[in-house]
Amino acid sequence: MKKFLFGTFLAGFFSIQAHADYVAPTPSVSSQAAQYSVMDINSLIKSAKSGQAGAQFYLATKYQFGKDIQKDDRQAFAWYKAAADQGLSAAQLNVGRMLADGVGIKKDEALARQYFEKAASHGDNRASFNLAMMEEQKKNYMGAYQWYELSTRDGMLDNKVISLSEGKKTALAANLTQDQIRQARDRADRWIQAQ
Repeated sequence: MKKFLFGTFLAGFFSIQAHADYVAPTPSVSSQAAQYSVMDINSLIKSAKSGQAGAQFYLATKYQFGKDIQKDDRQAFAWYKAAADQGLSAAQLNVGRMLADGVGIKKDEALARQYFEKAASHGDNRASFNLAMMEEQKKNYMGAYQWYELSTRDGMLDNKVISLSEGKKTALAANLTQDQIRQARDRADRWIQAQ
């Protein structure tokens, strides 16, 4: 699974719509969440339908990857969204990804941005990285620098993303003045303080 996710990450990183990888981490809703990762499919569906965010997340991953059930991106999106709307940051990240890429749902970058911001506000640096990539694609280099800066801050999740973000910040610095870099860092500080 790690090999698949890392390979998918590299493919996504170098594609035109480069966003951080879809992820299937253990949701941090409770210590009981891990039970959903090993639950049989019928019990998982029952738990998801009863409104358990962790179960909804794991059911979405099963639909997304076609594990123990037929692959169905629309169902994956629906279950990720149900978990995301209950505040599960990993699900918010995946909803943002699916909306940004038009997977299982019509492409909607504005709504994708909202879900990425929700996940980023919970400290998920993969979401901050996605927001930076969106800004960079629009050639808003100060905005991109701000989000890459946020994705390198303490309290974030993925060290690989921190390393990638450091490299992206270095590359962007060639297109920005020292004053613009300072402003981008100040905006990152204000964003964190507002959370």
